[in-house]
Amino acid sequence: MSTSLAWMRAAAGRPLLLCLGVAIAGAGGMRWYAAAPDDPETVVAAIGTLAPRLTSTGLLKAVRSITYRSPLGGREAEVTFLVPEGMRVNEGDLLVRLDVTELERELERAGQERRQAQVDLQVADIDLQEGKSAIDSLDRGDGALNLEEARTRLTLAERKAARLNEETGTLSGLVERGFITREEFRRTAEELERAEEEVALARRRSSVLIDQTHPRERSKAVLLLAQKEAQRQNSRTRLEEAEARERILREQIAGSAMHAERSGLVVYEEHAGASPRRKVRVGDRVTSSQGLVTISDVDRMLVETSVTEADVHRVKPGQPVTVSLEAFPGVRVGGTVIRIGALARGSADRFVDDKRFDLVVELAPADVPLRPEMTARVDILLDERRGAVLVPVSAVFTKDGVAVCHVVGERGVETRQVHLGDSDDLLVEVLSGVGAGERVMVVEAPDAARRAPPPPGAAEGAGPPGKVASHAFSFR
Repeated sequence: MSTSLAWMRAAAGRPLLLCLGVAIAGAGGMRWYAAAPDDPETVVAAIGTLAPRLTSTGLLKAVRSITYRSPLGGREAEVTFLVPEGMRVNEGDLLVRLDVTELERELERAGQERRQAQVDLQVADIDLQEGKSAIDSLDRGDGALNLEEARTRLTLAERKAARLNEETGTLSGLVERGFITREEFRRTAEELERAEEEVALARRRSSVLIDQTHPRERSKAVLLLAQKEAQRQNSRTRLEEAEARERILREQIAGSAMHAERSGLVVYEEHAGASPRRKVRVGDRVTSSQGLVTISDVDRMLVETSVTEADVHRVKPGQPVTVSLEAFPGVRVGGTVIRIGALARGSADRFVDDKRFDLVVELAPADVPLRPEMTARVDILLDERRGAVLVPVSAVFTKDGVAVCHVVGERGVETRQVHLGDSDDLLVEVLSGVGAGERVMVVEAPDAARRAPPPPGAAEGAGPPGKVASHAFSFR
C-alpha cells in the first residue's frame, strides 16, 4: 500500500474532538488513481477547490426550556403524578400533581379564622360607633346640655341676687321713714344673703363642670375612641391576614397541579436528595428548590461546543456549519454560528496550555427527533479557495526550518522551498514553489536522489522516461 494511501487511512481514524476535516468542493469531488502501480511514492499537484473546515464536538441544547418546581415554598409535598419522560406535550397538558391533603386542612382552618375575624370586625365597628357617639354627646348632647344648665342656673341666681340687693337698698330708706317694719326689712336681707350664697354655689358648680368635669369626660371619651379604633384596625388586619392566607392556600392547591406553559419534550430532573442519585419519581417528597420536570422546545436546538485559542480567529458569527449526530449516522443538519465566547477558559489541570472559547451553533429545522444532550459533531466551513494548487500534506516536509517539496522531474528529484496557504489536514494549498501538473514525492527523498534546481529557463518534463511512475490525484 502506498505511503499516501496509508496516510489517508490513518487520518480517517483520527479522533474528531477538534481537528481539521477534508472538504473539497467540485462537481465530482476528489479521486485518487494510480498512474503506474510499480511506484506509489509520488502524486501530481492539481488545480482544485480547497474548503477547510474546523471540526469540534459538543452537546445539543434546547433554545428554550422551562423547569417546573413545587410552588409550595417552605414545605415538602409528595409527588402523586408525573407525565411520562420523553413524551411530547402540548400547552396546557398536566405535567405534575402534588399531594394537597394537608393544604386542604389548613384551608379549612383559614376559612374558620376568616369568618371569626369578620365577626370581630363587626363588633369593633359597633364599639367604634359607640365611642364616637360618646364624644358627640359631650359636644352636642347631654354633656353640652349640662353645661348649658349650669350656666343658666348661675345667670338666674345672679339676677335674683341683684334684684334682692336692689330691693334691700330701697327698703332701707322706707324703714327709716317708718313705711315698713324692721322685721320685713330683715326678711328681705336674709333672702338676699341666701341668693348671694346660691350665686356663689352656682358659680362654683359651673366652674367645676366647665373647667374639670367636662374636659375630663371628653378626654376619657377620646381615649376610649382611640382604643376602639385600634381594636377595629386590629380586627381589620386579622381579617386581611386570614383572607390572604386563604387566598395563598387556594393558589398553592391550584398550583400543585402543574400544566405546560408551552409545548415541548418532557425530561425528568435528578432528585438532589436521593443517594445514589436518580431522577424524580412518583412518591418522592420534594421542596420548591427541587426541579421536577423540564420542558424543552426541541423544535429549536443549539449545539454548545468550543474551539481552541489558536483557531478562534477563524470563526465568526454567521458562518455556515454542518452538524453530524452520533444518534443518527448519515444524517447531516445545517446550522449557523450564532455566538463565540468573549473569554477563554482553561481546564483545571492545564489552565494555560488548553484554553478554549465557547462556541454556540443554532441548528436548522430537522426531520429527525432531536433530544437535548445528544452528541453532535460540528463542521464549520472556514473558507473556500477556488483554483488553488493542491498537494497532499504528506508531500510537504521541513528542512532547515522551512517547508519544502521534493519535485520529480526528468533530471531527478529537486527539493524546493514552498510557500503554503490554507489546509484541510489532507490537502494543502501551495502558493509558490510547485506548479499544477508537477509531480511531488509523498515520502522523504534520499539525499542521493536529490539534485540542485535547474538553471533558469530549463524545462521540466513529466518525469524520467521509463523510470519514475506516480500516484496522481485529480478533480472532476
